[in-house]
Amino acid sequence: MAAVYRKIVQYIDAHIKDDISISEIADMAGYSANHIYKLFNAYSPYPIMEYIRRKKLYSAANEMYTGRTLYDIALAYGYETPAGFYKAFKSVFGCSPSEYKNNIRKEGSVMFIDNAKNSRELERVLEFFKTVHCGHPATTIDPESDEKFGQKWWCEQWRENPELILYAKDGDKICAVTAGFGEGGSVTVEEAVLEEYRNTGIFEALFVELEKRAKRLGYAAVVLGIGQGEEAFYARLGYLGKTLIQSEKYSVEQLKAFNERDNNYEVTGAGVYQGHINQIWLNASLLDKKLKQKYEKELGDCRVQVIVSKEL
Repeated sequence: MAAVYRKIVQYIDAHIKDDISISEIADMAGYSANHIYKLFNAYSPYPIMEYIRRKKLYSAANEMYTGRTLYDIALAYGYETPAGFYKAFKSVFGCSPSEYKNNIRKEGSVMFIDNAKNSRELERVLEFFKTVHCGHPATTIDPESDEKFGQKWWCEQWRENPELILYAKDGDKICAVTAGFGEGGSVTVEEAVLEEYRNTGIFEALFVELEKRAKRLGYAAVVLGIGQGEEAFYARLGYLGKTLIQSEKYSVEQLKAFNERDNNYEVTGAGVYQGHINQIWLNASLLDKKLKQKYEKELGDCRVQVIVSKEL
């Protein structure tokens, strides 16, 4: 069913400016409308029509970076009057379209998105990341170490794909980063954003830009681990999640047995990462807090996280 959900999300992205109906989606997917509703209840924090509404508004917000007029954008996304667009926009973003547009960059204004162009800019991106995510491995590794997520390692990733290490600035201040690196056919992302910029649209715009660049470079997907409560943000951008359980203490078979004992979720994959980290993947797109409690607190020596991905 995850493949069907992904197919529907891709269809919505491809027809985001059209008047999309549930019957049209059902015909495309080859399932009943009732089944589509149930599918979205399982994989998304939003019912399907609410997902489409929000996705349209986020896509419309991203077009404000192009300099198009609000009237043209509203018409392009099916709003016949500015008043209707204003009401819908404010219900999602908490501000009017004009207020939103005044906070983003047009030529000559202050907020903008770019990739790290030199070693100094890369250092600023990494320092920002360390400030926001003080518990991340990248914040504790010796700068001279070759270990993954260390400064030397990030320098290598930057040399290989400088276009994928992006930051957003408000004036002279970095307010968000999406640092991507290639792993096989996918781009894995480490992200950070200042709390006051979460609902301004700049973080969404960073991901839109990252996806464009990753696709242009020939990557097939974008993948990242997310924090608790972030599922809704990534779901509205079209990302699909699975729950990853990792442990260095318990074997893959033991992790599977723990899951099977409590009849939790379907195991969709398993393996050993980097030779010592045992993993199982569960078909659960939203974080199950009770599951997290069981593995991390009761069993101990486990880490539970939702990993989201989007095919490009």
